[in-house]
Amino acid sequence: MQVGVVVRRGKNRRAIDLFSKFFEVKVYEVEKELPMLIENPREFLNLPTDFKPDLVVSYLLHPDLNLELIRQASERGVRIVVISGGAKSGSYKQLKEEGEKFGVKVFWEEICCTTPKLEDSDFFKLFGSPEFEIEVENGVIKEVKVKRSSFCGSTYYVAEKIKGLRIEEAPAKAGYYTQIFPCIASRGLQGGIHKAANAHKKAVEKAIEESLKKSKSFGT
Repeated sequence: MQVGVVVRRGKNRRAIDLFSKFFEVKVYEVEKELPMLIENPREFLNLPTDFKPDLVVSYLLHPDLNLELIRQASERGVRIVVISGGAKSGSYKQLKEEGEKFGVKVFWEEICCTTPKLEDSDFFKLFGSPEFEIEVENGVIKEVKVKRSSFCGSTYYVAEKIKGLRIEEAPAKAGYYTQIFPCIASRGLQGGIHKAANAHKKAVEKAIEESLKKSKSFGT
């Protein structure tokens, strides 16, 4: 499977490196600094004709360029575009309508930790809303396996940090470690980083619950 990543120059290397551990990744960069309004998007975004990945992840953070990306993706036969960055990246309604017009399924998320799963896509089986598998021993987290990670890799960071913690404290700590990981989610009292933290907290709670049920069924 080939994953296309469209980014501003020098940005989002962490996500690119993580995707590259599982898939072939093709990167297209635009200028780091962009005008607020772009009348002719193809001056800034002009994908090569051989840019034909199975799906594209956009970190452009620009409404005009994301609309153009959908059009160009369609021209190259790409049928899935994931747009990161929420409102900074454009209106979901407008982007979705543009996708429908050009036969492209558009995922628009404020934070990648809430990206839903497409069962027939290898990419979405590994990336999106976090999922863990946890082994508990005597009330302590012994092992943590990441089944599904956020795009930025914060899920792997959380997995390492909660090993050795008691199950009562692990979910809250998971939320804390998510917030100190350097991802692009917005900060502040209403920032998306709090949703990311909550997504990891709930994922850890669920994994602990499943581990305890499994242990009980085996009588341990």
